[in-house]
Amino acid sequence: MKILEAVKTSYKSLKANKTRSALTMLGIVIGISAVVTVVSIGNGAQALIMGQFASLGSNNIFIEPGAWSKRMESGQGMQSMFEEMEIKTLKYEDELAIEKDPLVARAAPLVMGVDRAVYQGNNKKVTFLGTTPTIFQIQKADIYIGNEFTFEDVKSMSRVAVLGYKVKEDLFGSENPIGKTIRLKNNNFRVVGVMQEQGMQMFMNLDEVIYFPVTTAQKVLLGKDYLNQILVQAADENRVDEAVESMRSTIRERHNIDNPEKDPAKDDFKVVSQKETAEIMTTVTSIFTLFLSSVAAIALLVGGIGIMNIMLVSVTERTREIGLRKAVGARRSDILKQFLIESLMLTLFGGVIGIIMGIIFSYLASVVLSLSLSIVWKFDLPLNAIVTSFVVATVIGLVFGIYPARKAASLNPIEALRYE
Repeated sequence: MKILEAVKTSYKSLKANKTRSALTMLGIVIGISAVVTVVSIGNGAQALIMGQFASLGSNNIFIEPGAWSKRMESGQGMQSMFEEMEIKTLKYEDELAIEKDPLVARAAPLVMGVDRAVYQGNNKKVTFLGTTPTIFQIQKADIYIGNEFTFEDVKSMSRVAVLGYKVKEDLFGSENPIGKTIRLKNNNFRVVGVMQEQGMQMFMNLDEVIYFPVTTAQKVLLGKDYLNQILVQAADENRVDEAVESMRSTIRERHNIDNPEKDPAKDDFKVVSQKETAEIMTTVTSIFTLFLSSVAAIALLVGGIGIMNIMLVSVTERTREIGLRKAVGARRSDILKQFLIESLMLTLFGGVIGIIMGIIFSYLASVVLSLSLSIVWKFDLPLNAIVTSFVVATVIGLVFGIYPARKAASLNPIEALRYE
């Protein structure tokens, strides 16, 4: 039997049992569409991360409390971040010392919290940041209305606030907020400025943030004397590594840390350049994508087993047909070829449908994430995942089709004709 004839015969056989064929392909369709969708979302997440870091420039450096840990590289970065929120080793005085380093262009302390801001009958849940005016230079942000708070406000612990654009819209609408009073944690604050629209930056919607002088946020809102982070810009992009080491030496000296080996694990803080942070985040997303892809790939294995089961049932149902074909001259290889092609056709049809559905789901996911998170989530068509999925579907068709095909080919024609 020629290949073309075998394909035609196999197609007619599958067409005669449309419902069973469709259900048999379902596992392959679900598995491949899930793999394509997950890989596409993972690639989109990595593109978003790299874009977020690139928007701030390549010379940014982050100083955080707590010793360096490999947990961030192993996918436990979020847990570490929440734990570090309560570590008290980083002080405002550390930031003031770092600012004096000739390798540093500027630095800004950061403390943060979440609460409801209230103006008359309106209220909104916001993230608030305690910092200095330097943060607006680092974030490359401009004032829309009013002015920034000043370093004098920081020194005097003034109760003033600068609103993110969305905060202003939700609390004041078309009303000019400058000079008005908002309430946060039962304390009144005078609005001195509103930021222009900034959107997402470093996974935070800056339009929904309220900025306070760092001393005000520490003492009035949070009741603490330590920082959550120091954001630094190196003076020279080509000397970032040198700046990192210089800052480590400065803080070790201030914290009385004896660490001649310069082992980051022995410090009570960590200094991470933007490049290193991007690499860590990319590693985390890659691990997460790989894990989800592995879970989705289980559906492919289940689909393969389903194909083998259905093909075995088909062999049993068509025993007399097989006996008749052998009796009129069909060779063992012809029977083997036909059943193997049927198995391949099921997996390849399922693979094509799964790839198409995966592309559609990936696109819809990018649209939904962009709208729900107010970000630009890039639709990334994972060609490597598509090719891999198609190859896997082919292999599954061969592997799980061989046993039923061999069983059909090995049937004794006389016994097959007698089968009831």
